[in-house]
Amino acid sequence: MTTNRSDMTNCGRALAVLATLCAPVVAYSQSPASSTVDPPEPASDLRVQEVRPGLSVITGAGSNVVVWSGADGLVLVDTGLATSSAALVEAVTHVSAAPVKFVIITHGHADHVGGNETFAHKGAVIIGHESLREHGGQDPAVPDGKVETPAVTLASRPVLTTMDALALHLNGDRLDAVHVADAHTAADIVVRLNHADVVALGDIYWNGQYPYIDVESGGSLAGMVAAVEGTLARSNERTVVIPGHGAVSNRVELAEYRDMLVAVGRKVREAVEKGMGIEAILEAKPTAEFDAKFGHPGAIVAPEEFVRSVYRDLASNRPGC
Repeated sequence: MTTNRSDMTNCGRALAVLATLCAPVVAYSQSPASSTVDPPEPASDLRVQEVRPGLSVITGAGSNVVVWSGADGLVLVDTGLATSSAALVEAVTHVSAAPVKFVIITHGHADHVGGNETFAHKGAVIIGHESLREHGGQDPAVPDGKVETPAVTLASRPVLTTMDALALHLNGDRLDAVHVADAHTAADIVVRLNHADVVALGDIYWNGQYPYIDVESGGSLAGMVAAVEGTLARSNERTVVIPGHGAVSNRVELAEYRDMLVAVGRKVREAVEKGMGIEAILEAKPTAEFDAKFGHPGAIVAPEEFVRSVYRDLASNRPGC
């Protein structure tokens, strides 16, 4: 099954979303605030869930880690926090004793790349967006003191990179890793297993939680929506959707998440058009109708922080806005 790049890239959809979300807005003249999102804490015990034969998700390592196993060896999607590396190695061996041949990085935040060096030293080839070569496999714009900052080493960097898309033909299936621009960050990769009908979205999708849009690293609400729309267009009732955080999901839940992004974005955009500042927008509670589902206690991103990231995106100077 070949990759349909028109389905998986977000340029056209981003323009359409921007037309509704980024109609004339007031320029945001202050410097963007640093994120106040604390990194997820690793769990004491990692949990392994098989979602398809040969395909498992490990939770509790700081982010969801996908393990694809078969006769040709193992492929991981993301590697969690560095502090969870030893536990993750052990959890992977419970899935299969075969060596990890490839690690695919969905983006460069530390809760997704912390185990890169560990698996690289065990012989895995690290795959990621080209921009991550310059920053030790990590995103350069992560605020100081908010995430782990392990030493940048050559071993942690991707050695096989893409600016667009690549495919792995292993274990009787085809894995497509496709770059989607300006979504959670500027360097997100969506991973799809074609025959298994499984897609891993990294932090483009936070199931049951509000996401954090890393505007400082090139993320945008329009790009998030476009990436989700692209996934929905290639999904059906059988598709397994794996978020960067939260429970393994499906097309219905992903569509509900898309609807939330669009609705909150529209409210924030309209408020900005009226000249409202961030504090007034927060007081108006644009997420109120969704808080019961996405703003539960213990979620990584509080409703207020999600709104702040949307505001930083929509109230900044953007071409055509």
